[in-house]
Amino acid sequence: MWGALRFGVALLTIGTAPGLLPPAPQHSGMTMVVRFPDGKKTRLPIEGTPAAPTVKGSVEVEYRGGRSSIKLTLDKLPDPRQVGPFNTTYVAWVVRGDEGIESLAEVPLKKQTVLGSTGARTFGLVITAEPYGSVRLPSSAVIAELSLPQTSTPQLQSSTVTYQGVPEDLYQSGLSDASAPTPDAATPLPVLAARRSVAIARKVEAGDYAQPEFSSALSILDSLERTWIKKPKDHKKYSELARETARRADIARELAVTRAEEAREEAARQRAQEEQQRESAAQQAALDSSARSAAQARAQAEREAELRSQAERKAAELQARLYASISAIMETRQGARGLVAALSGVNFETSKATLKPVAREKLSKLSGVLLGFTGEYKLEIEGHTDSTGSDAYNQKLSESRAESVRSFLVEQGIPADRIPSTQGFGRTRPIVPNDSRPNREKNRRVDILIE
Repeated sequence: MWGALRFGVALLTIGTAPGLLPPAPQHSGMTMVVRFPDGKKTRLPIEGTPAAPTVKGSVEVEYRGGRSSIKLTLDKLPDPRQVGPFNTTYVAWVVRGDEGIESLAEVPLKKQTVLGSTGARTFGLVITAEPYGSVRLPSSAVIAELSLPQTSTPQLQSSTVTYQGVPEDLYQSGLSDASAPTPDAATPLPVLAARRSVAIARKVEAGDYAQPEFSSALSILDSLERTWIKKPKDHKKYSELARETARRADIARELAVTRAEEAREEAARQRAQEEQQRESAAQQAALDSSARSAAQARAQAEREAELRSQAERKAAELQARLYASISAIMETRQGARGLVAALSGVNFETSKATLKPVAREKLSKLSGVLLGFTGEYKLEIEGHTDSTGSDAYNQKLSESRAESVRSFLVEQGIPADRIPSTQGFGRTRPIVPNDSRPNREKNRRVDILIE
C-alpha cells in the first residue's frame, strides 16, 4: 500500500521562455513487423531491450475476418521510475507495416496481461515507459518489443519499419520536480501520472493556448491531491481522478500544440502581409495624387479579396483537418451532407446497447477531436442492424444503440444541442448484402454524420 505523507501539494514546474515555442521534431523508432497467417493462432516472444533486459513475455495473435486479435503477456516489468525519472506506467503499441502506430492499451503493473485488436495484419509490438497512460504517441523509452524465436516458421514474413513518436525532449528537458514535498517513491503512481500530464501540458503552453481545458485539468488535479492525502487507501477514488486529470491535460496539450502552430503560421502571414503593404506604400508614394488614389483603390480591393480568400481557405483547412482527424480514428465515408463516421463491427454487448471498451475508446477520441474544433458543426446519429431478428426487434435495437452513442458523446462534453436527435433504421439500410458474417458485422453499425 502506498504511504501518504501530510504535506502541501506541489506540482511539476516548467521552465520555458515567453512567446511562441518552436515546433520540436518527432523522434523516430525502428522495430520489426510480422505478417501473420490468416485463420491461425501464432505465438511469438516479447524480449526486453537494454533499458529493461529482464522483461520477458509473449504475444498470441489470430488474424481472422480482417482483424487481428492480440493477447499480450509480460513478466518482470520493473518499476517504471527505474526506466526514467518521469515515467509512471507502460503502454503497448501496435506498429503497422505502413509505419502507422496505434495505442493497444496501458499495461497493468500487477496483472501484466493486455487484450486488444487491430485491423492490421502486418505489424509489430513495442512497449514503452510513459509519464501517463493516455499519451497519443510513444516515447523513446522502449523497454520491450516483438521478436522472432530462433526456430521461427519459414512462412512468417518479417521486415523492419520506422515509426514516429513524441519529440525527444518533451518528457525530459524543462521538467523538474524540485519543489515536491515527498519523494516519488512515497507517492502513488496514478498521482504522479496526473502530475506529469499537467506538467507536460504546461510545457507546451497549454495555459496560453488551451486555457479552459488546462484550467479544468488543474482543478481536478487539485481535488486529486487532496483526496489521496486524506484517503490514501481509497485507491479507486483517486485513480479515477488521476485518469480524468490526465485525459483533460492531454486534450489541452493537443490543442495547445495545434493552436501554437496556427499562431506561428498566422504570425508569418502577418509579417508577409506587412512587408507587402510597405512595398506597396513605397511604390504609391512615387505616384501623383490621381494615380495614387487609383492604386490605393486597387490595393484595397486586392486586400479584401485576399482576406476573403484567406477566410475561405482557413474554413476549408479547418474542415479538412477535422475530417482527417476523424478519419484517423474511425471508418469514414463522404456523404451528401458531410462526413459519415461509422462505428461498425462488434462495438456493443450482444443484443444490447451497451458500448464495449473499444467503442468507448473510439468515441472518446472522436469527442476530443470535436471539442478541439473551433468551427460550427452538427451531428446526426443513425443506428443500423443486420438482417438477423424481426423488424420490430431490429428497429428498437438500432434506436437504442444510436441513443447510447449520443449519451456517451454528451457525457464526454459534446453540447447536447449539437446532437439534436437520433434515428434508428433497423435492417432497412444495409451497406453490403447480409450474406456473410463479415458483411453482417459491417451492417451492424452506428453512423455519425458530421455536417
